[in-house]
Amino acid sequence: MSRIIIVLMGVFVVMGHLAVAVPSDVVTFKTEVKAPVGFDAWTFFWQIPAIDADATLKYVVIQPDGKEYFHYTIGKQSKEGNKSRSDFAPGFAGGDPSVFYGKEIVFKFYVDKGKIKFDPKADYKFEFRYTVKAIKQ
Repeated sequence: MSRIIIVLMGVFVVMGHLAVAVPSDVVTFKTEVKAPVGFDAWTFFWQIPAIDADATLKYVVIQPDGKEYFHYTIGKQSKEGNKSRSDFAPGFAGGDPSVFYGKEIVFKFYVDKGKIKFDPKADYKFEFRYTVKAIKQ
């Protein structure tokens, strides 16, 4: 009498936790108009939103190609409703602003837990600037 032996071979999959934070809420702002060609700095004026007491608020500026241009974590000492501004210029925050010429600038705010609530009555705006050199006559 012969025997048939069946060997089951399997693949073991080890599941683990990744150290990547997945935002629980995201709010996006973008310029109402496309960025002018030639600008070299801008300021985004905004107001600190309401978030959960134990949440961390972050924002990222997204380049037109979808890559990250700049990111920042807002300190927990920032209070809801406080007016804020984010200044961008080469060598200060971000990189070469020409990647935005003729494109919209997009900011994404996110938290690691809970929700974000921006005041709909607050004034959120972008201000583009040009640096003009003075020439000696």
